[in-house]
Amino acid sequence: MTALNDSHLRAERLESLTQAVGFALWQLQILECSTAQYYVLVELAEPMMGEEKGNLLVEKAQRNTFGASISQLGRANKLPDALLARFKSILKERNWLVHSSRSGSQIALADEAAFMALHSRLEAITEEAGSLLKQIAVQSENFVVDKGISIEIIAMKTAEILAQWQGSVEGAQSL
Repeated sequence: MTALNDSHLRAERLESLTQAVGFALWQLQILECSTAQYYVLVELAEPMMGEEKGNLLVEKAQRNTFGASISQLGRANKLPDALLARFKSILKERNWLVHSSRSGSQIALADEAAFMALHSRLEAITEEAGSLLKQIAVQSENFVVDKGISIEIIAMKTAEILAQWQGSVEGAQSL
């Protein structure tokens, strides 16, 4: 292989890996925020406290680390054991990705097997984060239904919020 071909292959691998890292981080950040919101919903929210106070609690919870949110949910027994184990596992993967992945993965730019293994690991992180997001949504819905909120009211409120968001996006796009 010529040096030019080798450089081109390294550049393609780097592009692919940075895209996979970016998407994995994006999914993890969404999961971190949703986990903090879930913690507020199931542990800190009080009846009739209002949206403003709830939003302040969510903002405060989101300033905590992902590990802190998971620990708090575990101590409060607010997640089934199997789901809590999955959260602890994704936390380890998240910490590896954020703190260690680059230095330990330089070989992936030059070695096909290392590249494939790293790419597969990044895809697995992304998929598990997405799956856990779905589980948080299910847990949240179950919680509010158990508190007496009907599925119809949840659907109506969701549609209302989406309409507000989409109106804001459409208004901003027309500027």
